[in-house]
Amino acid sequence: MDPISQEEGLVLLPLTQSDKWLISARILDMVTLTTTDTGLAFFKFRKRALSYDEYLIYLKDLAEIGDLDFEDMKQKLQASGLPRTA
Repeated sequence: MDPISQEEGLVLLPLTQSDKWLISARILDMVTLTTTDTGLAFFKFRKRALSYDEYLIYLKDLAEIGDLDFEDMKQKLQASGLPRTA
């Protein structure tokens, strides 16, 4: 998903793709959860893209910020499919 990471053989998810995925899963709605919330939670990692394990921690942080159910968020993301790269 992250072109630089793919060149190195890694599978990492950058913030832009994460936001697109959260929007398509109807989690990021700009009311309960905003792009400011996602950006602040993402930049706590001080990386340009997150691994799967880091992304789960990130989702837990977002669940706390938006007072959302973490398991419900994971189900919505799975149901929406992978984030689009375009």
